[in-house]
Amino acid sequence: MKRAIRAVALTAGLTLAACGNSPKPDDAPPPPPPRTLTIGIKFDQPGLSVKGIDGRPRGFDIDIATYIAGKLGVTPEHITWREARSDQRETLLTSETVDFVVASYSITAARQQLVSFAGPYLMAGQDLLVRQSERAIDAPEDLDGRTVCTAEGSTSADKIRSSFARFVKLTTRETYPQCVADLIAGTVDAVTTDDVILAGYTHEQPGMLRLVGHRFTRERYGVGVRKGDLELQSRITAIIHAMIDDGSWRRALEAHLYGTGYKPLPAPVVFNAPDRTVEPGDPATLDPALVNAAKAVAATSNARDWEGFRSLVCPENADAIDEIVFQYTPQYDRSLGAEIRNAGYTNTVTGVTQSDPNSGTFAFHETFTNVPEKYRAYFKDIDYTGTMVRRDGAWKLCGLTADFVEP
Repeated sequence: MKRAIRAVALTAGLTLAACGNSPKPDDAPPPPPPRTLTIGIKFDQPGLSVKGIDGRPRGFDIDIATYIAGKLGVTPEHITWREARSDQRETLLTSETVDFVVASYSITAARQQLVSFAGPYLMAGQDLLVRQSERAIDAPEDLDGRTVCTAEGSTSADKIRSSFARFVKLTTRETYPQCVADLIAGTVDAVTTDDVILAGYTHEQPGMLRLVGHRFTRERYGVGVRKGDLELQSRITAIIHAMIDDGSWRRALEAHLYGTGYKPLPAPVVFNAPDRTVEPGDPATLDPALVNAAKAVAATSNARDWEGFRSLVCPENADAIDEIVFQYTPQYDRSLGAEIRNAGYTNTVTGVTQSDPNSGTFAFHETFTNVPEKYRAYFKDIDYTGTMVRRDGAWKLCGLTADFVEP
């Protein structure tokens, strides 16, 4: 992509140099070549990204990548699709073989040491795929003494051994379809990865496979870009915002993932962290009422005083903010239920800034308590950023974003 941009700049420079002699139409320089992108994707994940018999990829990830490319000025016919298996994604980015990667790429602390992420654009969770006739496996704890398969480069199976089933037997294959073939053949007892991926295989093999439906981690799919390319990271994050806001994200979800058995979480809270932070403002220059309003947002949430909380929120954004807050509140979680009934949380304001007399921003940190150790990958700490607006003399919370804090 950068080479294409440089080529355009060079062409522009040559055109300016020739301005002294206005060329005739027949002598006009040719238009610059169209911009192109090479995007890394999976070829073998039904619903998300699969290469059809006509050679064209289809799926939710493909719609995400195509939308991003379009907003970057690249049309579908000028996209080169490059297979990015799980163990190849970082290498493809660091070697500049691809411009970015959209390939069920979970944002993790280890990967953030090697690449940068835009997004996220989808929330998923680790689950299990078993044979339809299997009745003894309904949770990861049931895998002691059993064999589970995952793709090379994935950390899913290690999570089961470290947190749920110490004596599970682990095996890896190059691709998930190979794991699924082993499951159907009876040489492994389960396949593990994210639920959205596994659901695609149940849809592809109706009546043969079953998604257990016990999501025990939260995975945030991001768009991988080269480490430190903050400009592209920021642009893609803004594009994902736009895709969610204009309804294209929901339409892609309905077109490719509804009907597979996958139970989608709401549209993810999109952020550009951890490469960008909110720095506290100078207390001497802040409106004390803004500081107090920010503290009140955290206090009412900590007290589970939702009526008081909503009184501090802009009415037109109340439902969207509720959806964000409740999605990450243990008491409202529908996946783990009784196993986390004693879990709690505490919010602490960590900084307030004010850009003008009527707008400000504040950050607050959410820490979870009494969470079983095995679910620490599910309830990670969260850094929230709230957008505050002064209306009729009172400060209101009008926007909320969040970033999970990787351990």
